[in-house]
Amino acid sequence: MSQIDPNLLDRLKEFVSVSELSKDGRLKLPAERALCEHFDMHRSSVRNVLSLLQSLGFIERKQGSGTFLKMPEPVFIQLYFELALKLNYISVDHLETAREMFEKEIVQAAAVNHQPHELKRLELLCEKIVTSSDVLEGIQADYEFHELLAIMAKNPAILIIFQGLSSVLKKVLHQRRILARQSKEAQKKTNETHIAIVAAVKTRDRELARQAMHDHFETWNQQTMRSFPKAEDSSLFAE
Repeated sequence: MSQIDPNLLDRLKEFVSVSELSKDGRLKLPAERALCEHFDMHRSSVRNVLSLLQSLGFIERKQGSGTFLKMPEPVFIQLYFELALKLNYISVDHLETAREMFEKEIVQAAAVNHQPHELKRLELLCEKIVTSSDVLEGIQADYEFHELLAIMAKNPAILIIFQGLSSVLKKVLHQRRILARQSKEAQKKTNETHIAIVAAVKTRDRELARQAMHDHFETWNQQTMRSFPKAEDSSLFAE
């Protein structure tokens, strides 16, 4: 990448910054020739930068229509957290603590901004968590339950960060979730906290929703013995 430009990140930002609104309301980059003239670059260098932007998921190139900006998948923020975890820059506890803090804010926004059909979906996911006899199905419903709360918050930035955090935690905490669902007492208590979250969100009371999420994580940590031996972090992640 250094062969394309010694300050590649700045160059990528520059390319994005010259986009203009197209007739259909999408952000469109100028043609290759215009980019060459604007940045005083050879066409091969411009094509290299465009190819890199496309491989990263930041642009979409349509034959005969042009090159348009697009939002990449949240895989990039997930990759950041995965690498940080593997390199011991952050720990599972760091990720969990951040997620807990984050979700207490998320649930308050979800309580205020949710739509009736979203609440119905939340209730159905809660019911699946409580009644499912299949451990993996219950775990998936649990993840979707919390992801839906992030969607209900109506803030794209929140959703992107949530997906980055939770997708990584979903991998490394898999064994703890299975452990919790194998204990009837632990499962009963964590199920009750999901029910309480739904009830609190339904009232549209921010503080009640925040307290319900706080209680959920307190119960979860108590029932699954929160701390991980540091040596296990990487092995759990590798599975």
